[in-house]
Amino acid sequence: MITNVAWIGAVDHRISAAIVFFVLLLLLNTAARRRLFPLRAGAALLTMCAVSWVMRTLSDVWLADVRLQALCFSVQIMTLHLLFLAGSFFCYKVNKAELLYNGLLALTIFKTAWNAFKTSSNLLALNGINAIWGRYSIAGSLVSYLVYFSVSLGLVFLYKKLVKEPPYHAPEKIMVVLTAVFVPLQMVLEYCGHVIVAEQSAMFLYYLCVLLYTVLNYATLLIIAQLDSFRHENRTMHDFISNKMRYYEMSHEGIVSLQTKCHDLKHQIHAIRSEAGKAKFDEYLNELEDSINEYSTVIECGNPTVDIVLTEKNILCYSNHVKFSYMIDGSLFDFLTEREIYSLFGNALDNALEAVTKIENPARRMITLKSNIRGGMVVLQVENTFAGDMTLSDDALPHTTKTGSGHGFGLRSIQRIAEKHGGMMSLRTEDGVFKLSVVMVGGSRN
Repeated sequence: MITNVAWIGAVDHRISAAIVFFVLLLLLNTAARRRLFPLRAGAALLTMCAVSWVMRTLSDVWLADVRLQALCFSVQIMTLHLLFLAGSFFCYKVNKAELLYNGLLALTIFKTAWNAFKTSSNLLALNGINAIWGRYSIAGSLVSYLVYFSVSLGLVFLYKKLVKEPPYHAPEKIMVVLTAVFVPLQMVLEYCGHVIVAEQSAMFLYYLCVLLYTVLNYATLLIIAQLDSFRHENRTMHDFISNKMRYYEMSHEGIVSLQTKCHDLKHQIHAIRSEAGKAKFDEYLNELEDSINEYSTVIECGNPTVDIVLTEKNILCYSNHVKFSYMIDGSLFDFLTEREIYSLFGNALDNALEAVTKIENPARRMITLKSNIRGGMVVLQVENTFAGDMTLSDDALPHTTKTGSGHGFGLRSIQRIAEKHGGMMSLRTEDGVFKLSVVMVGGSRN
């Protein structure tokens, strides 16, 4: 049976931080998982534990100077933070902003749990109580894990309760600056915590101040996520309202145009009946046909919000000589909010339009939109032709030989909407056609 000394010295103190970081890696990342996720997660756990064990062994066995040991402890914190970032990228399809944010949040939660542990231990010691989680025994070690995970899980729960989604829309520069500030400061505090020697009351005040600092960092990160969410929602709502206004303007202009054409048509009919008008008969018919084509771009599919988006894109297709065909039941998407509909259809069709308009031959410019119910799931399919070669990377985003060829912008938003409603987004290419499929559980509006 393993002894208390062997457990504390050779196992617990050397890998406990790595285990907490790994649990946070699983809890904080909400992006889509990469293929072979269990194997990837297992490899991430083993790497974190191995690196942590080697670094703590170095400080415990080979370094006698207290300051060097403290420096090694602070470097270990930075290393685990970097391993968290690497593990998140290895296991999940995260963008840079979300990756850096989750890394800062994990580091802050870990240090808050640690500082809460040290603060409570010193407080009890001031009152003559030897906390069980501070004893160098297997039982004390297990109780200390309970303290770590209770605080960590409580902070994760609060984060998920208050924050709708991580700030994956946030500017990457902001996250880089925060990382450059937060991580070094945590390393300095880690170093100080191991070199400062003072009476019990002073140590209690030190850890209390450090705890308040980490709580402040935690609150700052929550505020950043909330502000990013509000900014994204406001931008999406602004775009939606702008497009809705454009739709009403186009509808009004279309009605006025039709009234004008009808008025002109009366005069043209009288002119046609004359001998001179018979020579311009074909010209009059062409003008009338253009008027009919312009007004027939209005789409009605059973959902007013979908009508707005499709009408706008249909007009753009008509003006860019793109063949746009659709077979869609808008009522299937009644479970989505107006902003989700605009983001889903708008981004999908904007990407398709950007890609097809780069095709030099107008005869090859085609976009197809379909919706149906399959196995109780709502399925939306968007297909478009494209120019050049296109390959799909492991993060599900396309890469093409054409600069700015379209796809990529908005795909993250589409993926988030699909996952929010219990579904998924898939992409593939076949014979010069890009195919986007979005599958969702209908009626899951929340």
